[in-house]
Amino acid sequence: MTFGLLIQVFHMRHAVLGMIVLFALGDACSPPPNVVGVQDYGRVAGRVLDATTNRPIPNALISIGSLFTTRADVNGGFVLRAVTGDQTVTARAAGFTTVTADTTISKDSTVSIGYIRLVPLTYPTGQPTLSPPSTPAPRTPPSAPATPSAAASPTASSGASAAPSAPATSSPAPSASTTPSTQQMSS
Repeated sequence: MTFGLLIQVFHMRHAVLGMIVLFALGDACSPPPNVVGVQDYGRVAGRVLDATTNRPIPNALISIGSLFTTRADVNGGFVLRAVTGDQTVTARAAGFTTVTADTTISKDSTVSIGYIRLVPLTYPTGQPTLSPPSTPAPRTPPSAPATPSAAASPTASSGASAAPSAPATSSPAPSASTTPSTQQMSS
């Protein structure tokens, strides 16, 4: 019996020593902070467009890394929740090139990356694409009427056209591709 007791003590020492080694290595083998656990999140918003027609690309896949993905709606719009910090947004759609855009996401806020413009795979190399559409200006609340002097001052300062300015509307400004033809007609 003494031999059996000796073997049990020997095994117990190895078990205790093994546990000490595991506890000592346990902290050193843990992942770096913020890999697993509580993280801060923000949002990225934008639209996916065909670079040759400026039409939306519905159902395009938008991703940040491999964990955060969403699909564009019928208007090409998307909002994607992701971890804060410097991120690369990737847009993909069948028949189009893959495009990336870099952005910095802030905690509990939404950052707009504007338009992500995909070029069709069948588009000839070297041929220019359309310029992106203008970004709509924020609408003023109905309680704050626009004054005529404020609407006329940008036209007077630019001096590009002698034509009277049109009343302010909520429609977006003309795109860059239509501006040169307007200037040629007025000169």
